[in-house]
Amino acid sequence: MKHIIALVIGGVSLTACAATTTTAGLPAAGRLGSTAFDYAPVRPETEDMARFGYSLSGMTNGWNGEMRFESEGGGLAVDLVMDRGGERTAAALDIAMPYLENGVRRFTGQTESGDPVEVVLQAGPCLDPGSARHQTHFATVSVGSERYDGCAREEAATDRWTNYIASYLPAIDTCLYEMRNQAEHVTLAYPVASSTGVRLGNRLGQRWECVTRQGNQAVNAMRTLEAGDVMEGENDPIFVRGEMPMAGEGCYVYESVRTADGELIGAFGFDACSAPTGPMG
Repeated sequence: MKHIIALVIGGVSLTACAATTTTAGLPAAGRLGSTAFDYAPVRPETEDMARFGYSLSGMTNGWNGEMRFESEGGGLAVDLVMDRGGERTAAALDIAMPYLENGVRRFTGQTESGDPVEVVLQAGPCLDPGSARHQTHFATVSVGSERYDGCAREEAATDRWTNYIASYLPAIDTCLYEMRNQAEHVTLAYPVASSTGVRLGNRLGQRWECVTRQGNQAVNAMRTLEAGDVMEGENDPIFVRGEMPMAGEGCYVYESVRTADGELIGAFGFDACSAPTGPMG
């Protein structure tokens, strides 16, 4: 049996609501100075949210699984399927409320045989030994009295820029330092030739774009952005470096981002004011 919940709970939208756009032409390789921003702004289009979920992989005990979110009858069904050493486990889950309490995603439910299940997803660069790459979340799955630790990776129609936050952090820190506290959050980071582009903003609506050089250790160029200059995936979500804002601050719900030892990297902010509905992601 699938558990169904409303797409909007307690007035909080279930996903980031910033519009996404078609892909802009990126700067040509090797260009410097103001030509680092040689592309045209793009128009917003509706994101395809036909599929969403998480792939799960275990660090120990040889387990794996997947969570799938399905829109059904005006609500959202969350299904978990696990392979625990050859034993298949299926469970219907509810999204625990308040959403993103303590900065983590938490899901509760029970297996087909009635055992309690809890899944906790902590955003951060979880190194999956099976794939030798960083996944988007640390995962803890409890089934009855058994606990399984591992990694989770967001699976969606749109591959968010924040799924690669670990690789972007050096460039983000370089650009934030250059702004000397004018910028309060990051709206987008993306590859530019052998460097990185970082878009920054603040609560006053001011926005900037920074392109790095020297292996992300120095700023190559910086410019102020116009209101209509938007790139694909921008603001979905934003990233606040090195702190966890108060819940609801600036119309955002915040997800903490931490290292494997629990050190706070920052927070992802999902706009809870503008978008009416969407998969909880």
